[in-house]
Amino acid sequence: MKKYLILLLVVCSTLVGCNVKDNAVKGQIDRIGLITEVDVSGNRVLVDDPDKGLIWLTLSSHGDITKYEVNQEVVVWIEGGVKESYPAQATARNIEILGAEELSFHEFYFSKHEFPPNLAGFIDIDSARFNMEKGGFRWTKGNQTTTTDAAGPTQIAENFEAIFAEANSKAKIVIEQNPSLSVYAWNAKREEIAVEEGLISLPATSGRYIYEVVAEWTNGEVSFTFVVEVK
Repeated sequence: MKKYLILLLVVCSTLVGCNVKDNAVKGQIDRIGLITEVDVSGNRVLVDDPDKGLIWLTLSSHGDITKYEVNQEVVVWIEGGVKESYPAQATARNIEILGAEELSFHEFYFSKHEFPPNLAGFIDIDSARFNMEKGGFRWTKGNQTTTTDAAGPTQIAENFEAIFAEANSKAKIVIEQNPSLSVYAWNAKREEIAVEEGLISLPATSGRYIYEVVAEWTNGEVSFTFVVEVK
């Protein structure tokens, strides 16, 4: 039995797909943060660790650079030392992408922001990017909590210049640090609509549509509004 347990540990430590919880096998995690850039030709990714800063991580020869994308949250084990340049540089022994359930609702990092942060929200439609209008928000940092009331989506929509879009087209929601997203259509009533990987489907019928996007982290929440005119 002991022989099989040892074999299992050896196999797990060499496979890229082992779960992030197997730290006892892989050793201490060296970095955890968001991918901010992917350099395909250099076979490396730039990771922003809120505690240790930016670092370029070169994949090993068998690493698959194509599976990494900007804004993925990853944990990293480093092979050898770290070159203290800016950004720092190192070779990754292993990089793992946190599961979708972990990405969807995590803590907002304040390291690059004042408190409360002044975040922008964008909507991408047909290769064009548009600003969403920020409404109410709630933020918590340590013992500080700040909350603000703002005009509701229907009031904000009165002064929002509608975005023109084709029927049945897709809209991509872009907000920093991958919050959990809930999207609501405000027309006859407030109705939640499906959102998958930041994408929503616009209506098939022409008309003016008001949308509210609620971005949520464990320590904050922001409401955004945008209006679409479907042709």
